[in-house]
Amino acid sequence: MKYFSLAQIQEALRVLRPHHALFATTFFVMKREHAPVGSKMRFSLDAANHEFLEEHYRVHPKSHYFFRVMRQGNPKKDWNEPEYAGKGLQSVNTRGPKAFEHDRNENTWGWSRDYLNALSDKLPGKTKLSLFHVAVWFGKYRSWPDHMTRNQVVQELIKEYFLTDKEFQILFETRVISELSEDEAFQQVPVKWHQILAGYSQPKDVSPERSGILSFLETENVGPVQHLRFEAAKRLNIVTGDNGLGKTFLLDLAWWALTQDWADNGAWPLTSSKRKEPSIKFVVAGGTEGRPVKARWNGGEWKLDDRIPTISGLVIYARVDGSFGVWDPVTRVRLPGGSKARVMKFTREEVWEGNDQIEGLIRDWIKWQERPDKYPFETFSAVLRRLSPPDLGKLEAGEPQRLLGEVREVPTLLHPYGAVPIRFVSAGVKRIITLAYLIVWAWEEHKIQAKQSNKKEERQMVVIVDEAEAHLHPKWQRVILPALLGIANDLHAELSLQLLVATHSPLVLASSEPIFDLQLDKLFHLDMSLAGKVNFREVPFEVRGTIDSWLASSLFDLQQPGSAEREMAIRDGIRLQESDSVSKNDVAEVTNRLRDLLAPEDPFWVRWVFFAEKYGIQV
Repeated sequence: MKYFSLAQIQEALRVLRPHHALFATTFFVMKREHAPVGSKMRFSLDAANHEFLEEHYRVHPKSHYFFRVMRQGNPKKDWNEPEYAGKGLQSVNTRGPKAFEHDRNENTWGWSRDYLNALSDKLPGKTKLSLFHVAVWFGKYRSWPDHMTRNQVVQELIKEYFLTDKEFQILFETRVISELSEDEAFQQVPVKWHQILAGYSQPKDVSPERSGILSFLETENVGPVQHLRFEAAKRLNIVTGDNGLGKTFLLDLAWWALTQDWADNGAWPLTSSKRKEPSIKFVVAGGTEGRPVKARWNGGEWKLDDRIPTISGLVIYARVDGSFGVWDPVTRVRLPGGSKARVMKFTREEVWEGNDQIEGLIRDWIKWQERPDKYPFETFSAVLRRLSPPDLGKLEAGEPQRLLGEVREVPTLLHPYGAVPIRFVSAGVKRIITLAYLIVWAWEEHKIQAKQSNKKEERQMVVIVDEAEAHLHPKWQRVILPALLGIANDLHAELSLQLLVATHSPLVLASSEPIFDLQLDKLFHLDMSLAGKVNFREVPFEVRGTIDSWLASSLFDLQQPGSAEREMAIRDGIRLQESDSVSKNDVAEVTNRLRDLLAPEDPFWVRWVFFAEKYGIQV
């Protein structure tokens, strides 16, 4: 058995779109009921139309609205109300073309003797209605025998609805006219409803889907990249590139797409290009393929074309300045004036000291630690251990201490040389314990709010980290990505994590090698052309093995490790070796530079010593 392909169904929707609503329902209902011509029969057309709508146009399984296929008169409206058969369609039937015999306020219906000419007036530009594309829509989920051709499908429709030769002559195109081949018209499995509706608005009676992650992001004439297309991976997304090319801009866009809130000043259109309208298009998807939503620049702000079909799961944004953003689809934060929002923003100081939205790391740490059940301190401790630096050993909490001049105790961390109050730990340790605390706090706060509002806990979390290597020793950078990905297991066994990370560090990329999964993860790069155009692209991931290999890759374009002067001296040496005109003075000058810049065991000496001695220069 076979089924109509998604491409064939999409073609049918394009072909049928200009036609009148009468041909979507009433015509075929009347034909199936054997309505007479020139006289009337008693039957409830409204009820029969409603049943027909339920059969063919109720596409979204959670909605009572009917999808609009034939849209003459209002091409942008996607859905008809649940009462459409008895209201909008009834008006079309009774006040429309003189195609029907009908007694007012009676369930009596038939065709007028001139119904064909009356209906032909509703054909767009006298273009006949394609019976094949009607059959595709009516049979979109139906299985067909493997030997069935499209012409045979049309004949099935003609038999089912008792269509006549005169109707073919005036109203219908019976030939199969399609851009697709016979093979392309079918597929082995039935099309899913959400595939059909991709690109269309949600019906009003469907609540947004929950637990979304970023799936797709595209911008036109916004920020440093004229056209940016970001197809995000489900798990790990690494973004590299030089300073000033847009890594933070991309993360800010991702945060906005997930939360509809700007982390800072927001994105602005390019003023230098007027070729295309500035726009931001994104897909936040949960359990099904998401529908794209587009935002346009209007009056100094971004306006969405449609409501958001999927609400993001828990989102945490760790910014490079130490500030944080938290989005919780359940939590409602009370704002000045009484309004509520799902977004919370904290400076690094507020995360540590607290404000009216958060107790803060210092108070919560001690409160969690002193609880008899150690909850959620054990979770926090597990996250700290996972994020620990290799050179200091596992980060473990010591007993709280009161410092001189403090009115309260502060947490401590156990180092090999003793307990250190967290106010005195290094910048790298501070960043990691802050990130660990905020992730655990956001998760625990979410669980509390979900329970109080009788809603399910999230099973999706998105963590966005700008410059993951900031303040971290190279040994720490080399393990940070696996540690971040593992946090989800510390919080809940069923929690999935999408990680978006911007980095300048080859060590961070090296840390991804043992865990990078080509099915779940992606690597992206921003660079600038000689003409000054910024480009964004996905880069195939390769295991490079050493930090030097990462530095020499196109992501960093450093052909030699070490100082810029060392690299230049080696390049000049290689240039001399490849030259047809070399003097002893040239070789001596480069040799002196190499002596100052290269270590005795540097591998370049192997090829340089023999070359220099040919010109009488002893190294």
